[in-house]
Amino acid sequence: MFALVDCNSFFASCEKVFRPALEGKPVVVLSNNDGCVVARSPEAKSLVAMQATLFSIQDLVNRGTIHAFSSNPILYRDMSRRVIQTLQHFSPEVEQYSIDEAFLGLHGFTKADLGDYGQKIRTTVKQWTGIPVSVGIAKTKTLAKLAAHEAKRYPNLNGVLNFEALADPNAVLASIDVGEVWGIGRNLKAKLKAMGITNVLQLKNADKTRIKKKFGVLGLRTVLELRGTPCFPMEPVASPKTMRIVSRSFGHLVTELSDIKEAVATYTTRCAEKLRADGLVAGQFTVSMRTSYYRPENQYSAARSVELDQPTNDTAVLIHEAMRLAEAAFTPGYEYLKAKVIATELSPAGEVQGNLFAAPADTKKRDRLMQAVDSLNRKLSPDAVKFGAMGLKPTWAMRSDYFSQRYTTHWGELPTVKVMSYPQPLPSVLSSDSNAF
Repeated sequence: MFALVDCNSFFASCEKVFRPALEGKPVVVLSNNDGCVVARSPEAKSLVAMQATLFSIQDLVNRGTIHAFSSNPILYRDMSRRVIQTLQHFSPEVEQYSIDEAFLGLHGFTKADLGDYGQKIRTTVKQWTGIPVSVGIAKTKTLAKLAAHEAKRYPNLNGVLNFEALADPNAVLASIDVGEVWGIGRNLKAKLKAMGITNVLQLKNADKTRIKKKFGVLGLRTVLELRGTPCFPMEPVASPKTMRIVSRSFGHLVTELSDIKEAVATYTTRCAEKLRADGLVAGQFTVSMRTSYYRPENQYSAARSVELDQPTNDTAVLIHEAMRLAEAAFTPGYEYLKAKVIATELSPAGEVQGNLFAAPADTKKRDRLMQAVDSLNRKLSPDAVKFGAMGLKPTWAMRSDYFSQRYTTHWGELPTVKVMSYPQPLPSVLSSDSNAF
């Protein structure tokens, strides 16, 4: 048996946790650069469409009808970590599928009422983290995801659906669009529709040979999962990372190479920090930049890569290479909207193959330097110690006019607690000389 725990309107819920006044209010979270709506609280779904631009809802935001927030990934990642740590109290097998979803292995939980167990999971996560979740329980991962989807749709389920406890599960599958099945995107949905398969029950009952011929082994496994045969096992240990990408849009269109180099240096610094946190080094590094897709005139994009003589996660080395790549990719006369850095050919830091022809380097000394920089930035603030290539006052930075505080990770942004003063003396049971405690 599997459970899929899905955080409800996760980004919007994170913003509500430390702002009790927002409970019951419509909240939306914007994409990078305050572009468009990427998350909505339940109260906002009837007011704002997903992907609606900030410009189109600006009047509602100004009037206070909707509360808008810029994306706050540091807060969201930390809240996700807290949710996963809570789930680990309920199963020895926890597989984080995304920032707001996780599978739990419930194999051997034969004596427990799994519906009640799901309610206990839901209540505990809400109490310990403040995040509301939905729980779907079934014999396979695919069915568990569908159960969690249905648990969100119907309030009478109180956020939990045990698919195995349903009197007529086929009737439920017949009511679900085939596009809701795990792994079926827009293109696959169109192909299934052309075959006359529009709901989940039809896919479940589809001919296996035909499905395998049309969609391969993964398509066949999906059908088998819908029939209750597990084909996707738990994977508590995350697969090794094959690349690290840091990509951001600029706050405005950029034309100067100096601004692009500052942005690339900043993204490279973030990328190097992630590599060190994962204990990885990069053997290849790429820098790319492009203009806006939405301007048909003067379109341009370019990418340049380099094979590193010695795989590394040293920020200084990567910035040095990134600056050369940015200069090579840049062409004057264009208005750039976005830049990206990509680290590939990743390998564990302790398993680096030496290069006979590479210049000797004191890697131990450089490692200690990077550790010291990371430690200072964690204790003080991000970029308390940084490289000059990142610039002092960037003019290209993303817009984040509605940015909330990083309540759980930054000392200067911890929640503020207000103490109420009582005009009358406290009751005797609370006085300092009370023997009640």
